[in-house]
Amino acid sequence: MNAVPLGTHFQNYFQVRLAYTPELIERVQQVRYDVYCREFHYEREENCPGGLEKDEYDRYAVHCLVVHKASDTSAGCVRLVRVPPHDTGLPLPLEKFCGHSLTHATLHPARLPRTGISEISRLAVHTTFRRRPGESESPLGRVSGLEITEIERRTFPLISLVLFAAATVLTLLTQRKDVFVMVEPRLATRLQGAGLPFVQVGDLLDYHGDRAPYYIHTDHALENMKEELRALYDFVYESLKADVDQVGINLAQ
Repeated sequence: MNAVPLGTHFQNYFQVRLAYTPELIERVQQVRYDVYCREFHYEREENCPGGLEKDEYDRYAVHCLVVHKASDTSAGCVRLVRVPPHDTGLPLPLEKFCGHSLTHATLHPARLPRTGISEISRLAVHTTFRRRPGESESPLGRVSGLEITEIERRTFPLISLVLFAAATVLTLLTQRKDVFVMVEPRLATRLQGAGLPFVQVGDLLDYHGDRAPYYIHTDHALENMKEELRALYDFVYESLKADVDQVGINLAQ
């Protein structure tokens, strides 16, 4: 797939939605439950009643959901956690759980304006949409009646990039442009290769696997984004901006 049809090819099969209703947020939390609890066991299932993985940061976050059109199946999700203006002392998740790993002299949440910082968090791609051709299908990854063509399956690796593109859009719409994230170094390298100049701002540690804190500024992301990712970003921006305009909400508040 070349750069021109990349976004178009993806949107033939998926839609990107702002999860702004309780029902859509529950769908986000269901994806997180399947991935974080049932598949990887990062969280205990008994701590997630109703099959929903949720925490105290959901109320301060803007959520995004990727949906498979043909089956209306939730394929992936991401959230952007903001520091609320009425409680600027609220730590970001990585400050709360991994604050000791933050070592950068200047690119540190505590040294930046609190109402301008955010964290990309709880990014998850459902098992169904991570399987490669020929891999065995587990009950967790099976969707009743879902038939996937080969050309459609080739778009699956784009989902994680789309979710990072969605998070970038959300940083722009919320005006929280100093952005942090905890990711695996190999994923950070992949994102850097796509033109997202993430900077490591702390030590590698074992946090649901080897992860490190990274920082990026939204303006730098938009300036450096490679053409192939830009096509996806434009599609995601149009999708999320349409939802924001339809609902009539101001995410920057």
